[in-house]
This record gives sequence, C-alpha cells and structure tokens, in this order.
Amino acid sequence: MEYNLISVCIGDRYSIIEPFFANRIKERCPNAKIKIIKDFALDININRDYGWWDIVRMNEIIKLLETENKPIVHCDIDVIIEKDIEPLINIKYDIIFSKEFGGINAFPKDCSNKIGFGICTGFYIIKPTDNSIKFLKKIYNDMINKFYGSYSDQITLMNTIVNTDFSIKDTFFINKNLIFTNKIISLKEYDVDICVLDFDLITRDPEYTKNQFANHINIDNVGGSFNFINYYNHKLENLPLTCRCGKFDNTDICNHRKK
Repeated sequence: MEYNLISVCIGDRYSIIEPFFANRIKERCPNAKIKIIKDFALDININRDYGWWDIVRMNEIIKLLETENKPIVHCDIDVIIEKDIEPLINIKYDIIFSKEFGGINAFPKDCSNKIGFGICTGFYIIKPTDNSIKFLKKIYNDMINKFYGSYSDQITLMNTIVNTDFSIKDTFFINKNLIFTNKIISLKEYDVDICVLDFDLITRDPEYTKNQFANHINIDNVGGSFNFINYYNHKLENLPLTCRCGKFDNTDICNHRKK
C-alpha cells in the first residue's frame, strides 16, 4: 500500500540531517512516497511565533489528503526510522498519534493531567476519510487563529480533547508476537477516535528497546545536528552521548544502556 510520508526541513540544522532521514526511509519503508517541505507558500499571514512550522505542515497535509486518496504519515526530521512502519499504518483507526514522554506531566501539563498522558505530534498517521479530514481542518483553523494561545498543533490538539466530552480505553496491538497497549481517545462531538501508540512503538530521545518502529530524538539533547547523525551511523546502545531518556524521565547522563 503506497502512502505519503511528509516532513518539514527548514533551516541549516535540519538540512544537514535531511539526506540521512530520506535514505533511511527509502531503505526501511518501500511503500513510502517521501515529500520533504523546504519551500512553501501560505495563503494566510502568520507571524514567526512558536509553532509556525506546524501551520506549514498541517496546510500541506490537508491539501494532500484532499487531492490524493492515500494515508499520510507526518514524521519530524529528527525521527529515525528503525523498521518498516506499514504495520502502524494498517492499524484500523483513521487518526493515529505517537505518545509524548512525561506521562501526566507531558507538555502541555494542564492537558496531560486530565488525559493521563501526552500526545506527540512529531509522528502521526492520518487516513483520507471524511471525518478525519474534517477534524484536522478544525484543528488547523484553531491553530491559525491561536484559539488556545498558540500555533502549536500539539497544544491545540490536546486542548481540543480536554475541552470536549472524551473517553479513553485500551486496545492491544500485536506485532511479531509482541503485545503493545495503545490508547483510544473517543471524541463524540467530532465522531472520531484517536489512537495513541504505545510509547515503546515510537520512543522519544535515545532509547533502545529492540522493538520500536522509530526513535524520536531531540537534537538539542544530544549536542546538535552533527552529534545527531551519529545515531544513524553507530549502534544506539554504544553511543556515549548525553540524552534525556523519556522512558525513565532522567535528565542526567542516561544510564539505561549500561543495564
């Protein structure tokens, strides 16, 4: 099944990473049609305030959903794909997000306190259905108008959830005899279910579980773009770089690779 994989690459610190990002996806994800946004034009005026790049990518994602009848994977350029992500795309839900690190203290904290966890917009999957597109347009409209005080898709999405009638249940995802627990957030007002992936499926910051489909690493937490590239060229468990290990909420030099 062919799908679009979209990412934003704006600025020198990301352009250094782009060829590694693109080559890895070509190696691991044979059905991905890669679209990397470098140049863009918006038909709206926005300031370069926090989250403006979220406006750029959401605009492109909605246009693609409306013009091509294919699933879309949004993937931050600092996400390192470890193996073919197609099994995640095949999960039956139309809106699928990765989980943020930090549990009930995840950003934005006031929302994660109510939901019980945070939602990460660095990796998500949208299927081209009427309800998913309609919901995304609602999020986009609130983003451009700073309805929740920010352009950020993460802030807007999580505030949208906590400001409506929502319910959460667990669902199991089995891959190669391994069982993962995803969360399903049902929003009656919008007639959508949002699947939030088990943290071990898409991990945050350098974390080696042997089972993850991708590893989302904060560039600043590993010393910048050139250090980040080491995570492509060397085994993760052997790297001596400083990181913030999301799984253990550790802000010191990470010790999990010593276990």
